[in-house]
Amino acid sequence: MMQAKGIKSQLAITLAVLLTIGMVLISLVVTIFWQRSLMGAETEKARAVLSIVAGMSDKMTPGEEALPPKKLEQLRQTLEASCVMFANNVVVASSPEGCSPQDIILQEKLRQVISTGTATTLSISTGPDIPLFSRLLLVLAVPMKTQGMQQGSIGAVIPLQSVYKQITQGRHIAYIYILVNVIILTTIGFFRLVKVVVRPIENLVTLTNTYQSDENIPFLSDQESNEFGQLSIALNRMLHRIDEDRRKLRETVRSLEKANQQLRTTQQQMVQTEKMAAIGRLAAGLAHEIGNPIGIIQGYVEMLGQPDLAQNEQQQFSRRSLQELERINHLIHQLLNFSRTRPNDSESTLIHPLLHELVGMLQAQKKSASITFQLHLDAEQDLVAAGAEGLHQVFLNCLLNAIDAIGEAMGKFGDSHQGTIRLSTSNTTNDEGRPFIQISLEDNGIGIKEKDKDSLFDPFFTTKEPGKGTGLGLSVSYALVEGVGGQMRIQGREGQGATVFILLPLSAESMSR
Repeated sequence: MMQAKGIKSQLAITLAVLLTIGMVLISLVVTIFWQRSLMGAETEKARAVLSIVAGMSDKMTPGEEALPPKKLEQLRQTLEASCVMFANNVVVASSPEGCSPQDIILQEKLRQVISTGTATTLSISTGPDIPLFSRLLLVLAVPMKTQGMQQGSIGAVIPLQSVYKQITQGRHIAYIYILVNVIILTTIGFFRLVKVVVRPIENLVTLTNTYQSDENIPFLSDQESNEFGQLSIALNRMLHRIDEDRRKLRETVRSLEKANQQLRTTQQQMVQTEKMAAIGRLAAGLAHEIGNPIGIIQGYVEMLGQPDLAQNEQQQFSRRSLQELERINHLIHQLLNFSRTRPNDSESTLIHPLLHELVGMLQAQKKSASITFQLHLDAEQDLVAAGAEGLHQVFLNCLLNAIDAIGEAMGKFGDSHQGTIRLSTSNTTNDEGRPFIQISLEDNGIGIKEKDKDSLFDPFFTTKEPGKGTGLGLSVSYALVEGVGGQMRIQGREGQGATVFILLPLSAESMSR
């Protein structure tokens, strides 16, 4: 509403200023023409009086004094002139004597009339040459004849005081007229503009501020046929489109939320599927390690059943059986720890213990018995903002892929190929200065073919034989790393091994330690 008040004030001021300027300009034009009309009338009056006086001299006898000083003074008072002058070839008389500096100009005009026999009129400015501000003097001269013969001339200097007095009085009246007209026209124009322009704008502002999406009221009456009516129709159409777009947006958001939920569910299922596949591979690898201790325990139990066995041998066989059972229990606990579901909400995980645990579990596998694991864990800060379960899955997938790649290399190059997996960590920062830990897993396996580099993280892509891989390991690992704000990439060449680089953000707790 403050803006509407501002518009009203500006409209009133603008109307008043424009009307004032217009009325003043009209008054100036009218005054100029009026002044010219009054000056023309005054000039004709003075010329007529001088002509009458000049005509009276035509009835006089030669030698008779035509205009004595008394008559000149009467003539000056009649014309309200500042100077009246009579001249012939001999005498120059004026009233009053030495009347004004304009008498020189008047004398020149009198002589001009005597020589030409024609009346003349001249206007002289006594002020700035600006309309309505300049003051003019009329200099008139007419010929005088006696019995038809040119005897001299008579003239006068008239200051036009009566003209300017009338103009001044008329100007005061014009000012009052202008003021009254400006007030009346400004009031009428203001209320008309308020009704036609300001009121519709106020309605638009009010209804826009109070508009609710569930309302279906027009901004203005549909009966309006002017631009505001068209604007209200356009605004109503726009609001209908906005409501329709809002409904579509809500439906799209709900659809996206549902799709996102399905995607999370599918991702969790993929992670669980890959995890179960990894557990199956680990369990198969542990079968040999568990079978050996069981065979040893079975032999010890049979020996304990012999009746002639000495007591110290019984104790020794019992202790060795317990050791083998502890070995089996440790292997099974490692597998159970990996398969157990762990909380993942706002959890932080230490990387180094996790890597040690995974390497210890994989070293017990028959398939990786001939592989050397090298750990260079140089990172000073290894507490990352990610859950342990997801990181278990990521690192295990990478390590199992490295073991498989080394197995392929051994099959290609022979058992002389010594398999090595090197794990290293280091602290670094990204472009924004945020602290990260970089984990690299390097193997000397079969490497990566050039044609496969762009498909490594695609779901269901695998280079393994059918039945030996799901093709989800790297895809799931990449999604898990990206989900916690990290990065994952792989470098390698065919026959020269491969290196997996994993960048994970450090947790805030790690920085405060």
